[in-house]
Amino acid sequence: MNDLDALDRRLAEFVAARDWSQFHSAKNLAICLSVEAAELLELFMWTREGEGPHPPGAGPPDPVRVREEIGDVVLCLLNFARVAGVDPVAAAADKLRALEAKYPVELAKGSAVKDPTRSAARDPE
Repeated sequence: MNDLDALDRRLAEFVAARDWSQFHSAKNLAICLSVEAAELLELFMWTREGEGPHPPGAGPPDPVRVREEIGDVVLCLLNFARVAGVDPVAAAADKLRALEAKYPVELAKGSAVKDPTRSAARDPE
């Protein structure tokens, strides 16, 4: 058993002990995942990248809060994946293989262009 499996098992036991499965529909957990991801995003709202000095409140977010929100996102994703019957590691591995095929290094390296057949140098849109 790997760390993610152990965490998922512990989370499932946590949910079962509190009888929360009755509230954990795929819809509710998808909403929860979106909300938790938004809470992570909120920590970066109005901040500035790079070295300071930054105006008050515009510096990087508190790393402790970022860590807490990442934990919320991961736990919510694990709950959702369990209810949806999806192995999140297998799903991510499949997606990464698809992305590797869609964005080959020779076309995508150093470019943020979403269509890898077009490069910024060839098509300066």
